[in-house]
Amino acid sequence: MQRGEAIISRGIEIPNLPQQRVTLVAVSEMTPASVVKALQALSIKVMKVTADNRFTGSVSSHADMRCHLTGSQTGFCTDESLRAEFLRRGISLFRTNVHKFSKYPEDCSLNAARVGSYVFANPRCMCKELQKFYKEEQEQQKIEFIPVRQGYTKCNIAVVDERSIITEDNGIAAAARKAGLDVLQLRPGMVQLDGYPYGFIGGSCGKLAPNVLAFAGSVWSHPQVEQIIRFLKEHHVRALSLGNGLLQDIGGILPVKEKEYKKR
Repeated sequence: MQRGEAIISRGIEIPNLPQQRVTLVAVSEMTPASVVKALQALSIKVMKVTADNRFTGSVSSHADMRCHLTGSQTGFCTDESLRAEFLRRGISLFRTNVHKFSKYPEDCSLNAARVGSYVFANPRCMCKELQKFYKEEQEQQKIEFIPVRQGYTKCNIAVVDERSIITEDNGIAAAARKAGLDVLQLRPGMVQLDGYPYGFIGGSCGKLAPNVLAFAGSVWSHPQVEQIIRFLKEHHVRALSLGNGLLQDIGGILPVKEKEYKKR
């Protein structure tokens, strides 16, 4: 920051990829207190996504299940209360017309993954509103849609940069490589998720700056940590552990706002 500049917050233009240090994130209300405190210690405000009993189990408050941002001030969400939370922060989300989320594929109707100008998703799972939005974006050549079989796509993708991802899913890895993206594929089953056999790497992390990918838990607990660190380093990104112990799938750490410098 230089003299004569003021710091304000702005929405993140390309979802999941902040261009400055993040000032606001959305996370599940079930996120461990240690992770929330670690975020707050970085001067990041935390918006907690409260549970929706129409979903099953611990994923009922997961940000990657409940909302999908499409731009700095726009996106989609599953319910009115979450819409109101975002609106208070200057972001206008459209509520989808899906009303039942207790089973697949309705529960992953917003679980598409935006990676720069690419969108990964199972078309059979996406809600009609999100399908329509991205169809129009593709027709205008703003995005390239990459269909995959995995319905829980965002859960399964850690976004590193505009053309690089980490995933445990075979189908996502193959589709991403075919599209020309750089991929680190990990073994599944190394991330915890309460009430389920295991969670996914995408649900355990999120970017807090262009060069910082933060993890819920310790990235050093992952048996392939050396590969993770090396892959991130190749893309000028460092891993930040927000706690100790095993990685936790908390529904992702969704960057919502970032710093903006304005002349006084």
